[in-house]
Amino acid sequence: MPHPNRAFPVLSARDKLLPFYLLGIGLHHEQEHIRRDMGIQDYQWIQCRNGEGKLKLSETEHIVKPGMGMLLFPGQKHEYYALSENWEVDWIIFDGSGSASLFETVGIVGTCVYTLASPDYLLSRMRELLQASLTPQVQTLSNYTCSAILYTLLTEIIQRVSVEGSDTVGQQYERLKPVLDYIDQHYAEEITLQALAGLMCVTPEYFCHLFKKTTGVRPISYVNQVRINKSKELLLDNVQRGMQDIAHQVGFESASYYGAIFKKLERLTPGDFRRSYQKS
Repeated sequence: MPHPNRAFPVLSARDKLLPFYLLGIGLHHEQEHIRRDMGIQDYQWIQCRNGEGKLKLSETEHIVKPGMGMLLFPGQKHEYYALSENWEVDWIIFDGSGSASLFETVGIVGTCVYTLASPDYLLSRMRELLQASLTPQVQTLSNYTCSAILYTLLTEIIQRVSVEGSDTVGQQYERLKPVLDYIDQHYAEEITLQALAGLMCVTPEYFCHLFKKTTGVRPISYVNQVRINKSKELLLDNVQRGMQDIAHQVGFESASYYGAIFKKLERLTPGDFRRSYQKS
């Protein structure tokens, strides 16, 4: 009989080609003392349910309490153990070619402890993942199902984690929402850094820092991407419409500048894009 709160899926070579795959999962686990001088081979997410523990890294120590989790990266020395009489955690072990790049999107590049927004929601996702991993292989492609759930879980984790009281990614985007809404509604008009910063009552310099930190791009680059995306609709809606008209309608001063930005972002010209989607 399989353990009701633990599973280690059997993976084929094909399963390990998936961008994310589950290697193990355990819920309601009484955490024992673990020391790995060579680190772990894969990635591990450990979320505290009850009690209290400590994670020791090469140069830092972290207390892990309910509502917190620790993300362990491959090959990084660590040690963790209970500080309270009982330390109950939920954990997943995973890997895949997409793991490192996903974490890099929010600047996570190594083992650390995080405070969570909505920790109970993440635990419900882990229960869903456990159920999928316990489904017999003969009944379904369970490893593919686990991969899909795992990807959703990881994206929700990175949206909800913060370090030392900083905003989570979700909170950072929520803070930018007035700016993103404004750009979506006024992309055809002149948009200045001063106007965007004014929506958040901050200086243009701080606004640029916050926007780049949250989205990974500069504000003007984001505005240009919105304009280019809007122009794609116009390119396909009326194949007779000229480039100068389209450029002005989405906020570019000239057709030549519009064409240069389009090619830079999309790696083809507006005309090539239009032809690639035209009906034969």
